[in-house]
Amino acid sequence: MIEKIAAGYRKAQMGVLSGLAGVTGSILDETAFYDAGYMDAQVKRVQKEIEAVTKELEIHMDLKDGSDYAINKKKELLARRGQLVFRLVFLASNSFRNLGDCVRMAEGYSHPFMKCVEGLMAYDSGQKEKAFAILEPYFKEHKSAGGHFLVNKVFGLLLAGRGQDGKAVPFLTYALQFMPDDAECLDALKGCYGSQGDKRKAAVVSEVLALLH
Repeated sequence: MIEKIAAGYRKAQMGVLSGLAGVTGSILDETAFYDAGYMDAQVKRVQKEIEAVTKELEIHMDLKDGSDYAINKKKELLARRGQLVFRLVFLASNSFRNLGDCVRMAEGYSHPFMKCVEGLMAYDSGQKEKAFAILEPYFKEHKSAGGHFLVNKVFGLLLAGRGQDGKAVPFLTYALQFMPDDAECLDALKGCYGSQGDKRKAAVVSEVLALLH
């Protein structure tokens, strides 16, 4: 157990998040699904927490205390740091441009959401069948990726592309809650409504698209 804690601590010292400042800029540049002020506040809050947890962990590691309390405290701090890392991964992965950084930030950690990152990377590289094969089991098991724009959009687009319009609509409409002016989402949604014979909803989406153009 001591060895595991020490390994986790060394990983923290090596700076898994050392490039985070640069990533943060691209998060703010590449994602507009939240109000910019909200996004900035979220990222800064998580960064601040990671810094505080890492400092506390350093203190406990320097003490060389082998008591049960000390070991449990170190485990708790490492777990908390892992949770914060994935909060940042969750935010950053709303941009295709950040996916490589997300993988690097998450190196050494295990989290179900990384399947979404893997699926998004496959989609971004043009491997739509592979992306669907990765994302479909994830959504079957976890039901949703609540609060995430890009993965809901992509899965909705994949479903629509396979003719599963009824299943695609909830994912596309959910994604549009975060980016109401996403033309790709709107266009796919219009196609879904058209295929379902819902002319009224298709017409409404057409009007929105016309306004955007």
